[in-house]
Amino acid sequence: MESLPFPVGQFDVVLSTLMLHHLPGKLRSQCAVEVRRVLKPGGRVLAIDFGTSPGEKGIVAHFHRHGHISLAEMSAIFTEAGLDIAQSAPVGIGDIDYVLAIAPCCESSMPIDSEHRRHESI
Repeated sequence: MESLPFPVGQFDVVLSTLMLHHLPGKLRSQCAVEVRRVLKPGGRVLAIDFGTSPGEKGIVAHFHRHGHISLAEMSAIFTEAGLDIAQSAPVGIGDIDYVLAIAPCCESSMPIDSEHRRHESI
């Protein structure tokens, strides 16, 4: 997830299901930056992941015993990548949370770093 093989602004929607908890902290942030890069202005990302810390009980936690990412951390990584959080909450099934974030409609809001330069659309 460090570098997606798609041009800037390619997608209206990105879906991340039960994947972020597998990534170490820095890679989670890089993933969010890449998601922001490939989203069109106004595009959305829906991230769904395990939100229970180890040791907590729940049916999903019973079968899934490695890794988690808090709802606050999921929201923070997408916010830091330049996305606006529209909704975030527990899914209501087991220990799973979701974040729905939207790319700003103005291209100038997209963060630029040394690896990912914004390319102007023609």
